[in-house]
Amino acid sequence: MRHVAAASGSPLAAEIGQRIATAFSTIETAVLAIDAVCDKLGEARDLVSAAQATSDAGRRALFAGRYDDVRAEIDALVGSASHNRVNLINGRLIGGRSPAFDIALDERGRASIAVQIANLTTGPGGLALSPPRSAFAEDAELATIAAEIVAAQALAASVSARFADHAALLSERLQRLQSAAGSRVIEAALPTGADAMPPAEEELGPVDLSIAEVEERLHKLADRLAERAAQAETQPAG
Repeated sequence: MRHVAAASGSPLAAEIGQRIATAFSTIETAVLAIDAVCDKLGEARDLVSAAQATSDAGRRALFAGRYDDVRAEIDALVGSASHNRVNLINGRLIGGRSPAFDIALDERGRASIAVQIANLTTGPGGLALSPPRSAFAEDAELATIAAEIVAAQALAASVSARFADHAALLSERLQRLQSAAGSRVIEAALPTGADAMPPAEEELGPVDLSIAEVEERLHKLADRLAERAAQAETQPAG
């Protein structure tokens, strides 16, 4: 009987693993959104630099208009970064109650990970990116916004690295659970980004999750964000 149970694997391990895999995808969704946000921050910095390089008020106003669009696009990216009804980067309490995403690592909840939510919106308390009130006409405003962008890039890199660390812990637990589950495949309950782009009803079933591949991607994203933040700090404002 023991040999038969070992061959079929533990259904409890598979069940717990599925919950953790779904949480893993939630973190992945957040990190992928952060990477997109960082691309927007890079564009924002280029716009500010271009405005600083010209004294033409009309050109500065055009750059300012695009910069304001970028701010709106960042907020849209952050707002859509939910998975399984959890958004880790919009600064809102999960379920209106909790400041952290609690992930149970066993059936009794004795071991768990608490992923603190972050605020990467452009408003105060988040990335804190000021709107171009003078349409980039004032050099002082441009210098202030340039400094805000550098700080925003550093914040995004820090959050991404923290999430990647959580993902590494989840990956280790998933590997143990997969070993206990035997032939029972551990799957995420929802595809990554399922809340942002709802699939057809027939596609809502479990999907395979490559744990090692996703973990590697998360760490690469965190490294890229950290590198960009470091480059931003060494670049001149003008």
